[in-house]
Amino acid sequence: MFEDLGFETLTAPQVAVLFALILGAAFGLLAERTKFCFRRGLVGDDRRQAMGVWMTALAVAVFGTQLATFRGWISFDDHRFMASELPLLAIAVGGLLFGAGMVLTRGCVSRLTVLTAGGNLRGLFVLVIFAITAHATLKGILAPLRTTLGAATV
Repeated sequence: MFEDLGFETLTAPQVAVLFALILGAAFGLLAERTKFCFRRGLVGDDRRQAMGVWMTALAVAVFGTQLATFRGWISFDDHRFMASELPLLAIAVGGLLFGAGMVLTRGCVSRLTVLTAGGNLRGLFVLVIFAITAHATLKGILAPLRTTLGAATV
């Protein structure tokens, strides 16, 4: 695939970093211009327009992922989301906690990242706390709770 795209001299990790930088810059520019945030689509003054932007982004992401899978660029065969068991309790508790955090911080993580890039200290503080909590949930003090909740499957 690298040869088809003109990346013969680069390794796979180098291409991944380059692609991530390009994709991140494009997302940052578009998110800043459109004030991209799911919470704004639910409670904002312009919720109809904001939800339209969010749903368009979701549709493009789903279509792009399906196209990349169809073309054979990516595969989800061994991905953890393809497991036959669904951790229902972990999804419910995690969703409620994430939603409560989004309401308390007045924005979703993507919007707070854009605000941080613009110099907003509240956004920076929330991102630091979010990163610490995510790390603690994956590998730290909250990992046992995550695995316990994840054991209740359907």
